[in-house]
Amino acid sequence: MVHPADDLARSLTNALHTGDLDTLVTTLHAHGRLQGRPAQLISNLRPITTAAQRDYVSLLRPPADFHAWLSEVLLTNADGTPAKPNTRTSRVLTLRALYRALRQLGIITGDPLLDFHAPPAERRSDPLPTRETLETLIRAARTDPALHAALLLLWQHAVPITTLLRLTWDAFNPHARTLLRNDVVSPLTPETATALERLHHRAGYDPLYEDTLDAVASKRMFPYDSQDALRLRILHVTRDAELPFIPPGTLRRAALRDHARSATHLGYLNATHYDRVVQFAQSIAQQEGS
Repeated sequence: MVHPADDLARSLTNALHTGDLDTLVTTLHAHGRLQGRPAQLISNLRPITTAAQRDYVSLLRPPADFHAWLSEVLLTNADGTPAKPNTRTSRVLTLRALYRALRQLGIITGDPLLDFHAPPAERRSDPLPTRETLETLIRAARTDPALHAALLLLWQHAVPITTLLRLTWDAFNPHARTLLRNDVVSPLTPETATALERLHHRAGYDPLYEDTLDAVASKRMFPYDSQDALRLRILHVTRDAELPFIPPGTLRRAALRDHARSATHLGYLNATHYDRVVQFAQSIAQQEGS
């Protein structure tokens, strides 16, 4: 009798070899290994698998020049027109998510995209999105409690993405509405605190039963297992809301412009350093607005 895991691995391997994205993506999505809308994931991967079939490139066992080949493939659309930066970014993020899913299932062992230099998601010289644009993004994310809370921590509290991904519920004090981030206890904005409370309750905390506070303390706040997983989720929401892709780093930079309430609020221990950073960020914002 064939073990179900072996049957799944064979099915996925064959789908990737033959470019059968419908089977590949829908199967991984059904098993909870790929997040997002299957139709969009298929659209993101299609140019890569089509080129791989054309050029006889194995995506399971890529050749030595795979990164150079992929860089060329990402530059153009199927019709030969130049691919926009956001389109290239979405394709790389989806391919990374695919490889991560295949590693989790034991179908591959290494990361074919290790050290791959993806198209830059953002440049520090780029103007920050307007406050109205960011508010639109926050509203669009409300149907996804985890993303909604994550975006608010990035924008209203400038939490570094590496810190965000490793946060557990023992860092959140629902009574004081504060968050412990490294060595700083940050008072949360009402909007952020409310979003975290909603997520906290979904994790199993019930304020009527105090023992549930300890029961969920060790659980991770957010479901993202990598920075790319968070970026991909943001990409899906921005696309659905007809917004440009807004990377996590851009949200953090905007926090210094839009939510500079206090040093501890944004995670700074040194008030002097905080003042300098805020002054610099706001001077840049003024230059962009002039």
